[in-house]
Amino acid sequence: MTKNAITWIREDFRIENNPALSYATQNHENVLALYIYNKNDFDNKREAQKWWLSKSLEIFKSELSKYKVNLQILAGDELDIFSKIKKKDNFSIYWNKIYEPDVIAKGKKIRDTFIKNEVEFKYFKGNILNEFQEVTKNDGTPFKVFSPFWRNAEQKYLGLPPSKNYIVKKKNKMISFFKKCIEPQSILPKENWYKKFEDYWKVSENDSKIILNNLIDNKIKEYGVARDYPSIEGTSKLSPYIKHGQIHVSTIWKKCNDTKSKGIGYRKYINELGWREFSHSLINYFPEFLKGEYRK
Repeated sequence: MTKNAITWIREDFRIENNPALSYATQNHENVLALYIYNKNDFDNKREAQKWWLSKSLEIFKSELSKYKVNLQILAGDELDIFSKIKKKDNFSIYWNKIYEPDVIAKGKKIRDTFIKNEVEFKYFKGNILNEFQEVTKNDGTPFKVFSPFWRNAEQKYLGLPPSKNYIVKKKNKMISFFKKCIEPQSILPKENWYKKFEDYWKVSENDSKIILNNLIDNKIKEYGVARDYPSIEGTSKLSPYIKHGQIHVSTIWKKCNDTKSKGIGYRKYINELGWREFSHSLINYFPEFLKGEYRK
């Protein structure tokens, strides 16, 4: 095993329940975190997401430093950057999966590059309850209807062994490897309209837990009705935290499942997690779903 490790950060800006980060810190002397900002993934329709990403990187960089893990940020194409890493660099590379067809396809090319360059690597289950390919009908074909999918998926998840306690181990020193790194602020939108966001959103792993607790304590009972009224703050407000991985869906599931009052609102919200799982299944088995209607 190599002396050094790189944890490739993508949509997992969290310390808790981060398998790739945990494994790297438990098994290597020095650990470096890497985020690759590919501007081709962010068109003019995703300006608001640039703000969230920039804040996520800024805060996560600070959190990782407490564990003596340096977060370096590069601008460029993932395949180009990783193809420059060779066996002699003495790095193993770890990441958590993302379940989008184009991301999976690029991941396979990166994997092949590591194999060619004799670079050790390992990837882990991502921000999902079940691996989508593990929830199928008895004949092995994918579900096309939500209700039977979610019934099976819930039972599948409940039958899994208890999840590991993914501890992140503090290192002795911070290291650097990459040149020409960028700062989180360089990702911000060019226009300063985004500054208003800071009045409404606090972007951190800890804030995601505060919002989750508020959902359970104050909102979930009426969630099924209140979420439909714009004049009521009835939605969970967890979506951007899930998207960027400040919180893992299994953390949300456990917190919801531990609540004593499991009424209609609870069921409605749990089903929303189910729809996210179902969507991961659909877009991978039926990728045409990403560009057109699922059914005529």
